[in-house]
Amino acid sequence: MISRGNRRCWPVVASAAAIVLLAAGCGESGDPDPSGEPTASASTTESASPTPTTAATPTTAVVEPADGGLVKVPGASMRALASYKHLNDYGIVQGWNDGQSSLSFAPSLTPATSLDAFAREWIKEHGGKGVKVRQEDAVAGGKYRAWHVIDTTTDPSEIKHDFGIMFLDSAWLIDITIYLDGVPRTLTDEEQQQVIDSLLATFKTDLD
Repeated sequence: MISRGNRRCWPVVASAAAIVLLAAGCGESGDPDPSGEPTASASTTESASPTPTTAATPTTAVVEPADGGLVKVPGASMRALASYKHLNDYGIVQGWNDGQSSLSFAPSLTPATSLDAFAREWIKEHGGKGVKVRQEDAVAGGKYRAWHVIDTTTDPSEIKHDFGIMFLDSAWLIDITIYLDGVPRTLTDEEQQQVIDSLLATFKTDLD
C-alpha cells in the first residue's frame, strides 16, 4: 500500500522532473553530457517509482471452548458455560442454563445408519420440515460432523438449535436454546453464535 507520506511527495517529485526536462529542452544542444554522467532527469525518474502494495492478511475468529461444569452422558461429555447452573438431571439427560441460553445433552437410540437419515428421522418426529428447518452441518469437538436444525416457531420467545452426532454405533443429541427475552439482556446474533461455538467445541466421546 502507498503510504500517505508517499502520496504527498508524488506532486513534488513530478514537478521537479518537469523543471529538469524543461531546462534540458532549452539548451543549445540535445547531445548527452560529454562527461558520461547520468542526467538529473534519469535519476529523478527512477526515484519516483511507487511503493509496491501489500495485501492484507485475513484474520479468523478464535473459538474459546466453554470451561464450566462437566456435562456427562453415556458415551460422551461436554462442558457447560461458566455462567450455567445445573438445571436438571434425568439420568441420561442433562440440562444446564443461565438467564440467556440453555444446554440439553443426551444420547440417542436412533436406528438410523447415516447422519442424514438420523436428521430426517428426528425432523419427522419433532414437527416436520415446517417447524424444524435444517441448516448446514456443524462440527462438534473439532472433528465430528453434526446435523443442525433450527426451530423458531414452537416457542416465539426462544430459538432452538438442535444438533445430532453419530460415531461408531452411538449417537447423541445436543439442544442449545437462546432466550429472546434473556436476563439481564438478550444476546446479540454474534454472541449467540459464540455460545453455540463454545459449547460444541467441548464435545468429546469416551474414546477421545
